[in-house]
Amino acid sequence: MNEKTKVGAAIALIGAILGIFLVYSSFLQVYDPIMASEMAAGRAGGESIEDGISVSKYVMPVVNDITLIGGVIWAVAAYGFMKKEKWAWATAITANVLSLLSFFMLIPAMSRGISPIYTFVFVPNIIAFFLLILYIKKIDTKIVAISTVAGMAYVMSFMNGVAATDQMLSGGKQVFLIAQRLSWIAAFGWATFVIALLNRKSWTLQVGLGAALLTLVAGVPAGVAVSVEASKFSMYLFAPILALLLKITLISPQGNRIVKAWIEE
Repeated sequence: MNEKTKVGAAIALIGAILGIFLVYSSFLQVYDPIMASEMAAGRAGGESIEDGISVSKYVMPVVNDITLIGGVIWAVAAYGFMKKEKWAWATAITANVLSLLSFFMLIPAMSRGISPIYTFVFVPNIIAFFLLILYIKKIDTKIVAISTVAGMAYVMSFMNGVAATDQMLSGGKQVFLIAQRLSWIAAFGWATFVIALLNRKSWTLQVGLGAALLTLVAGVPAGVAVSVEASKFSMYLFAPILALLLKITLISPQGNRIVKAWIEE
């Protein structure tokens, strides 16, 4: 194996170990304490409710499953790098994008003063992302910038879906019922866009434009509703702001030309 293939295999193996063994053991370690803390406070992500339902109870297992799947795909990528398969890098990117959702697992733990052990999954995956696109395969810096912002939109859109679920459990407005599912679909769209962009898929632009518009449709009304009610800037608006920046980039003559040139190269 050449040097980059060896490094790719090492990155993927570390990703697999963290994404399978550490994620599995971390969930067993933090889930019950978080649930006990949530129930004792009778809260769902910050909103007091009578029945003590916790958004973490439903979302944490789902996110943990996604992160575990990311770990399994990392293991497949490691095998691919060791065998010098052409699909190894693309598989590693897919594993990495899924694993980055471990960011959510930090929030319930940190908000309750419980060990944020998922930091040891999330941070290495951020490092792995840049190693994959700047060292293992040297991606154009403009494409790196676009994919990084899209990755942020991916995480923030998912968080909007979680926050909307929280609002629903707390008896919030109907706008959050709409925002919940659409935000998660938009997050899936951004994850797909990042993977497609880095792998030069012909349908990349369509996915990016659709994910951007859907993020705006889902996030802006919820963000405005919260901002008006609380008289302050809403966290719901971060994903739409990122989506708007990406939308402008993808439809502007220069940005569109850069993406198309990259895809068609």
